[in-house]
Amino acid sequence: MSHPDILIPIETSSRELIYKVYLCHQLALKGFHCYLGRKSYINYLIKNLKRYIYIDKGYHKGVSDEIYETIKRNDGIIVSLDEEGGVDYSDGSTLLGRYSKTLFNNSDLTFMWGNNQYELVTNNMNKENKVEVTGHPRFELLKPEFHYLYQDEVDKVKKRYQDFILINTNMGFGNNIKGDDFVTENYGGRFKNLDKIIAFDKKKLEAYRSLIIELSQKLNKTIVLRPHPEEDHSFYFDVFKGRKNIHVVYEGSVVPWILASDLMIHPDCTTAIESLFVGKKPISYLPDNYPIDLVTHLPLEASECFTSKTDLFRYIKDHSLFTDMPKFENYPFLETYFDISSATTELITEKISQLKDSLPNNKQVSLTLKTKAFLKYKTCRLKINRSNSSGLIRNKLKGFNKYEINRLHRKINAHNSSLASVKYQIISDSLFLFLT
Repeated sequence: MSHPDILIPIETSSRELIYKVYLCHQLALKGFHCYLGRKSYINYLIKNLKRYIYIDKGYHKGVSDEIYETIKRNDGIIVSLDEEGGVDYSDGSTLLGRYSKTLFNNSDLTFMWGNNQYELVTNNMNKENKVEVTGHPRFELLKPEFHYLYQDEVDKVKKRYQDFILINTNMGFGNNIKGDDFVTENYGGRFKNLDKIIAFDKKKLEAYRSLIIELSQKLNKTIVLRPHPEEDHSFYFDVFKGRKNIHVVYEGSVVPWILASDLMIHPDCTTAIESLFVGKKPISYLPDNYPIDLVTHLPLEASECFTSKTDLFRYIKDHSLFTDMPKFENYPFLETYFDISSATTELITEKISQLKDSLPNNKQVSLTLKTKAFLKYKTCRLKINRSNSSGLIRNKLKGFNKYEINRLHRKINAHNSSLASVKYQIISDSLFLFLT
């Protein structure tokens, strides 16, 4: 019996790992062999396997085109499940770029987060494109029935920090670990007004430096700051050095930290949506008179918003204002942008399963001993060169390892008897195969 291969790259483990491990289990149950690995490993498999399904993380002009050509040349199928398919600036420019005509012309199946995004980019589609509005698994796994995935980490965080305020930042353009020149070179073609975005990020950075210091002085609370993985975390270590109730931490998924926290503050970060999904209304703090066109509006719609520190402190002190569970019916965008009522993972796995017959000859090429040997060699080289590797890559892949894969695998199987037959193999330190 043939077992088609699915290739799934992972870039930022804190937001992707849990849902992708869960998705791999569901797809394995459908008869697929699912390879989950860091991008460089998956890119190697793209070139060396044939007749597979590739789950794309999102279209990047000038980067994705070459990957798509290789996949098509090897009789592969492209499925688009965008990591950034929901939150955008008010003009929709990011989504229009990611869901471009090039993406739709290459993708054999595209999943959309919500009907609003579908309507925004519909002019980039043609009548032959297969597009499904399903929501995104990352957000489905925030629903209460999936909280078991996070409980071990929640307990650890609570034991370590007890009662705390969580602050999530997203200043990856103005405080990038690789500097301003890298941001300009890497993102210049993807964002208009990039210079203004960088300048505004630096203004937010200063606003949060000031806010966190005042919070630490005025409130008898522990403060946990989780910077964006692309940020230069050393900036925060330096400016908060010696302040015992401020902790700069970047570990695992943000979800356990939100669940464990008393309160979450952010500027205009997607973590606000995650906070609302798990039942905690977040707070947004932005500099006064901030430029509306340079912030993402959905995180603000999800939040209680402030531009005054005085008003923010007053709000925090009145616990009754933020202890009540938010009512989802008061946030209609959760349905229109995130398709909250859908059984997302079930829909996605079923639609992908229907692609099996589209694979030419329905016969796959397995990993050869030579390929496996090369991947192990690549792993050894990465370990040797770890001290010289990019800090950005290390930040993004933190927690993607065999120990965390095993923990999640055991947790998922223990709570889902239907998935008990799914097992995994370690191909290398950063590449895993899920199968039945």
